[in-house]
Amino acid sequence: MRLYQKYFFIVLLLIGILMVSVKPNVMTQAYQAPDATSGGDLLINGDFEIEDPSTHGFVWYPPNHFLALNWYRWWVNVWPSQIPEYDDMRITGRWPPFSGVHGQVYFKWGARYEAGIYQVVENITPCMPYEFSMYVRASGNLGTETNAKIGLDPQGTKLTIDHVYNDLLGWPPYMQWSAEKSDTLHVWERVAVTAEALSNKMTAVTYAHPLYVGPLTAYYDTWWDYGTLYQGNFPGGRLPEPTTWDSGDISSVSAQRLGDQLNVTWNSTEPASTQVWYTVQTYSEPVTPTAPMSYTIYFPLVMRTKQVQATTLNPSPVTSHSASISLIGLKSKDRITYWVLSRRPNVSVCVTEGRGPFEYVIP
Repeated sequence: MRLYQKYFFIVLLLIGILMVSVKPNVMTQAYQAPDATSGGDLLINGDFEIEDPSTHGFVWYPPNHFLALNWYRWWVNVWPSQIPEYDDMRITGRWPPFSGVHGQVYFKWGARYEAGIYQVVENITPCMPYEFSMYVRASGNLGTETNAKIGLDPQGTKLTIDHVYNDLLGWPPYMQWSAEKSDTLHVWERVAVTAEALSNKMTAVTYAHPLYVGPLTAYYDTWWDYGTLYQGNFPGGRLPEPTTWDSGDISSVSAQRLGDQLNVTWNSTEPASTQVWYTVQTYSEPVTPTAPMSYTIYFPLVMRTKQVQATTLNPSPVTSHSASISLIGLKSKDRITYWVLSRRPNVSVCVTEGRGPFEYVIP
């Protein structure tokens, strides 16, 4: 075989490898940190600065507790845990707040407690990640274990009956907890937890269950301030990949060119979010080599495949979906391969439904 013929066979083999179909990369379910500039803090009075007009501070509840507006108390009143006292961390008091002039504290002298505050937050978008954060500071005798953390319930469960009956009804089954604060005392520390919503509500919770074993009389102060709840995103703005690309929950997939956009539509059996993943393959005409030969060899059609791209995620839960792919810069015979995705709540987790691939060739 002549040398130039060997080279041409090698080139043909490489072209065949490049023409292997591309599938989306598998994505692990991780979360992208929220950007506070993209949406407002969803907690009401998360920094505890809203004052009750009658007290110019917190609201008074029996037996002698002061609680921040829009928050509920919860506790476990079973020995050895007892009910702590709740108070306003007024800037002139013994508990200076992290910021502003108010903060929430609960404390107890000589006895343990398992207690906290919580808020059920409305206007949550299902199957989007949210980050709840707050600053916490613990005080006690040297050697005290702080056991302080915060949690998010993705179902928005109410933890107590009302402001009068504050015994914990039980922990919701899908609570997500932050790491516990370190046992460094008298230091403000930010703790945070992220969870994906399973409904249009979430419950933000603070938790403390401190412990001290030693010769001194135990005392426990747990301070909280500057809480926030922001909607986050998925890495790269992409939904987690489905377990199958042949979901029976997705139907009526079609694509239609509308000007310089390819409009992809589909239906889902349950309200879910909307996104399309796609690749673009540009068409090249057959090339005739110019090297002198005893016969003419024509190279096959060459397709150049770009990285998988994604349309902007629409998190609104709907059953009729629509997403657009830009056709600007593309030409006749270019090929678009696309997959449609929707994400919705299941019993305990959110699941991504997917269908594809589909193809559209520009006329």
